[in-house]
Amino acid sequence: MLNQAMTRWLNAPWVIIVATLLLVKVMLAWALPMTGDEAYFVLWGRHLDYGYYDHPPMAGWMMWLQLLVSDHRVWLRMPGLLSELIIAWAFYQLMQPIDAVKARWLALLLLLSPMSLLNVFTLTDTGCILFAALSFVAAARGLLTNRLLWAALAGVGLGLAFLSKYFSVLLGVGYLIFYFAVAPAYWRHGVVLVLAAIPFGLLNLHWNLMNCWSNLLFNLVNRNEGSTGVQWAALASYVVMMAYVLLPPVLRGLYQVRGQVHEVTVAPIMRLAATLVATAFLGFLLVSLGKNIGLHWVLWFHPFCLLLLWRLPLTRWQQITRQISWYGVAHVLIVLLIVAMPLSVWSSKPKLQRDILAAYEGDQILVVARAKAAELTAANVDQLALATQGYTASSVLAYLAREPVMVMGTGSKYARQDDFITDFRDLDSESVLLFLKRPREVETAAPWFAEHQLFQVDYKGQTFDFLLGQGFDYAVYKDTVLTEIRDNYYRFPDWLPSCRCDFVSRYFGEADGVVPDTKGSLQK
Repeated sequence: MLNQAMTRWLNAPWVIIVATLLLVKVMLAWALPMTGDEAYFVLWGRHLDYGYYDHPPMAGWMMWLQLLVSDHRVWLRMPGLLSELIIAWAFYQLMQPIDAVKARWLALLLLLSPMSLLNVFTLTDTGCILFAALSFVAAARGLLTNRLLWAALAGVGLGLAFLSKYFSVLLGVGYLIFYFAVAPAYWRHGVVLVLAAIPFGLLNLHWNLMNCWSNLLFNLVNRNEGSTGVQWAALASYVVMMAYVLLPPVLRGLYQVRGQVHEVTVAPIMRLAATLVATAFLGFLLVSLGKNIGLHWVLWFHPFCLLLLWRLPLTRWQQITRQISWYGVAHVLIVLLIVAMPLSVWSSKPKLQRDILAAYEGDQILVVARAKAAELTAANVDQLALATQGYTASSVLAYLAREPVMVMGTGSKYARQDDFITDFRDLDSESVLLFLKRPREVETAAPWFAEHQLFQVDYKGQTFDFLLGQGFDYAVYKDTVLTEIRDNYYRFPDWLPSCRCDFVSRYFGEADGVVPDTKGSLQK
C-alpha cells in the first residue's frame, strides 16, 4: 500500500511534487539550529569581500544577498533549499528533448536522494554543487549543438564553482581530460571553456596576493600539517562513504549499465559525465591517502553519477527512484525525530546539552550573563566587548545576538576570518566579557587582563561559564598570542612571493609587502 501511494505521488503533477519537497526542506531548515559554519559565513556576508581567510568568496556573497532581505535562518538557507531544485530542472531541460519520460525520472531521482533532501544549508559546497552542475549542463549543450557559446558558459560555471570551493579544480581537470584526450574532436570547446574560467582564478589569486596568501596557505599548507604516510583508515572511510552517498539501488544500476553503448545523440554527454565522475572519484581517492574526505566534498559530482544510469530501461528507473525515495524519507524522519527530542534525553551528556542549548538560545544566555556581569563592574555591560575562544562559538553567538563576538586566543587553523576583522590594539585597557566553552579556558585567558572574575550563569537547568576581564593587556596578548598566530598561520613557503599582509603590518609595525618566512621571522 505504501509503495502504491509513493508511486501515485511520483506520478503527480510537478507543482505538487515541488511543493511537497519545498515544505519538507523548509521544515528541516526551520528545525535545525544555525551551524557554526553557516554562522561563520554570515560573518562573511556582513563583511563583503572578494575573498576570505580559508575559502573563496561565494558563500559570503550568497549570505550578503540574503542579508539584504532578512537574517532569519530559513531565509539565509534559501540558496541551499533551492539549489537541488535548480539542478534537477537544468538536468530535466537537458535530457527532455531526448526522452521526456526518462528525463522526468532523472529529475525525481536527483530531488529525492537523501543528500538532496537534507541539503538545506548555505555553505561553500552550495555554490560548488550548483555551479558545477550548471557548468556540466552548459558543456553538454555545447556537445549537442556544437556551439562554442555553451562552452563559454560552462567555463563561467567552472569559474563560479572555483570561487565556491577549491575542490572544483577536479572538475576543471576532468574537462581537460575530456576535451583533449577522451574527445579531442571538441578541443575548441575546451579552449573556450578554459579561457572563460581563467578570469575567476585570477580574481582569487589577486585577493590572495593582497591578503597574506591566506586561503591558498590554509588549503595547501596549514590544514595539511601533521599528515604523514598513507592513511589507510581514511581511504577505507572514503570508499564506504561513496557507497553511502550513492546507496545500493544506484550502485546496482551502475553495475547493470557498465559497458553498454549509448545512442549517438547522448553518447558525448555520457562520455563527459563518465570522465568527470572518474576524475573526481580518483582525485578524492588520492587525497584520501593522506587525509579524511568530508561527505559534503563529493556531492558536486553526485548528479553526474545518477545521469550515468540513463541506459537503464524505464521500469528500472522507476524502481530505483521509488527505492531511493524511501531512503530519503527515512533520513528526513530520523533527523526530525532527533531534533524533536527534549533536552532531557541527553542528560547523560551534559556537554552536549549545553552545546545544544547555546546553539538555539545563546542570545538569551548572554542576556542573563550581562545582568550578572553588571553586579561585578561599574562599566556599561551592554558595551562590553564580547568574545569566545573558538570560531564556532563566536560565529553562532554573533548570529544569535546580532552583534560582534571576537575570537580571543590562538584558536585553530580553521576559520580565522576574525584575524582580518578584530584589531586588538583598540581593546587595550578595556573590559571584555568572555563566554567560556569549558571552565578550564580561564587558565588561558586570565593572563590577558589586569583583573578577571569568573562567574557562572544558570539557564534552563544548565550552567554556563563566563569570564569578566578588566584591563586588557595588549602588550601581553601580542607577545603570547598574536606572535604565535603570526608564526603558525602566516608563515609562507619559499615558492610563494612576498605579498601584502595587513595582519603582520598591523601588529608588528612592518610595511606592506613584508611577510613571515618559513621560520616565522620577517623578511622583505
